[in-house]
Amino acid sequence: MRRMIILVGFLSLLILNSSGQEKSNKVDILWGDEQKESKKTTLSDIVGHDETGIYALKTKRKGFYGMNSTITLEHYNNKLNQTNSVSLELIYQKKKMNFEFIIHHNNELYLYSSFINKKLNHNFLFVQTINKKTLQFNQDIKKIAEIDYTGRSIVNIGNFNYEVSRDSSKVLVYYNLPYVRYENEQYGFHVFDEEMNQLWENKVTLPYMEELLDVEDFKIDDKGNVHLLGVIYKEKRKAKRKGEPNYKYQIISYFDKGNEVKEYPIMIEGKFLTDMKIAITDDKDVICSGFYSNEGLFSIIGAYFIKVDGETKEIIAKNFKEFGIDFITQNMTDRQEKKAKKKAEKGKEVELIQYDLDNIVLRDDGGAVLIGEQYFVRMVTRTMSNGNGGTTTTTSYYYFYNDIIVINISPEGNIEWTEKIPKRQKTANDGGFYSSYAMSVVKDKLYFVFNDHPENLTYKGEGKLYNFIKSKESLIVLVELDSNGKQTREALFSAREADILTRPKVCKQISKKEMILFGQRRKAHRFAKILFKE
Repeated sequence: MRRMIILVGFLSLLILNSSGQEKSNKVDILWGDEQKESKKTTLSDIVGHDETGIYALKTKRKGFYGMNSTITLEHYNNKLNQTNSVSLELIYQKKKMNFEFIIHHNNELYLYSSFINKKLNHNFLFVQTINKKTLQFNQDIKKIAEIDYTGRSIVNIGNFNYEVSRDSSKVLVYYNLPYVRYENEQYGFHVFDEEMNQLWENKVTLPYMEELLDVEDFKIDDKGNVHLLGVIYKEKRKAKRKGEPNYKYQIISYFDKGNEVKEYPIMIEGKFLTDMKIAITDDKDVICSGFYSNEGLFSIIGAYFIKVDGETKEIIAKNFKEFGIDFITQNMTDRQEKKAKKKAEKGKEVELIQYDLDNIVLRDDGGAVLIGEQYFVRMVTRTMSNGNGGTTTTTSYYYFYNDIIVINISPEGNIEWTEKIPKRQKTANDGGFYSSYAMSVVKDKLYFVFNDHPENLTYKGEGKLYNFIKSKESLIVLVELDSNGKQTREALFSAREADILTRPKVCKQISKKEMILFGQRRKAHRFAKILFKE
């Protein structure tokens, strides 16, 4: 037994030494000081950065379902050590306001908050700047939008959100107006320039009833035009009708300050478009891309690419392509691979199960890169005897964040290559707190950071792929994907040496060569900065 313990320790040292060598070849890592926080506190967003450092929001959960949570704005210098921390006490006319979001735009911090006036039955949206040195509010608060919910329930008062254009010259603040059954859905748009001066506002009625419309995404282009992506159902809200798709994706674009409306139906006959994202190119063209299936909504067999001319509004590129059985079976166990290939040989459909499209990265040449991840939740209910003649029922939720898929598409819409990054992350009753991945784009390469099992560091597509361990034995890895789809996998650091577990969902790229990581474990919080050497 003693010899076995020594051997395991020796192998662990080899892994750590290897990770140190690999890390030094691609990145430098700067660590901030460790902080002690309440176990109920976590990072919710990195809202921006400037020459002095980064600005971050932390949330401390309080009350039932976090209804009375407190929000703190913090500043960290370029060494990632905290220099200031201010609790956001939002008061208007001696009454508490609701925090909406903070935008770091044109080197200013803009705080958006809302106030529900129950006497007037109005939900008001306000904006004000924040002094970057003190993190205190400036006395420049102004109302920029309002929702009249007269005759509606207090839970049906709309909500606010925002989008920033690709060149950061325009900001869209949008909100859905109170829902009315069997009527068309309505939205309010407010478009601002880079100094947050309002350029135009409008309330629009979508050309479809809410019962038959799912609004998926909003985008604003560099000219201040608004583009909405929706899923339109035929007659009933169901995925299939006589075996065919019972829905279509549709882009609804608003030009001339919202007064001119143009619709673009996006369909591929006989295919289920399971996911779609839209993006606006520098030439003002609209890119629509995603995954499709031959079966239904919960599996995918290929990718599609559609480009709409920003001036003529005509489709100038349209293509789709199946992945192929080798890509679909990549990273499967031998048993799973044999079963899938045997099924394909019999002429049956074999598709990837439950992948979500996360992002479109626009290439400089007009092409695009799609990034998706296998994600699903399983609910397991167990009933057991409690020994007193009765039973006890418990329900557990298991969160799965597995392989990442990357599809590289040429400007003509052709798939140039596909790649699957192996990853296994199954956790219970935590919402996938430490799961998923963070991504950075550095020149023509993509970098992915996530928590992994140390045994997977040498995984080459064969053998067992181990599940991520939510403990100090976890390894934080860096996967580089070059312009030809070749991937390399290295260790960044171990959870043991950092004394934290990385939270990939809140990590963020802040410049062309820098990425901020955040991790926590128990009461310990810590930031790190990755500097890519490319």
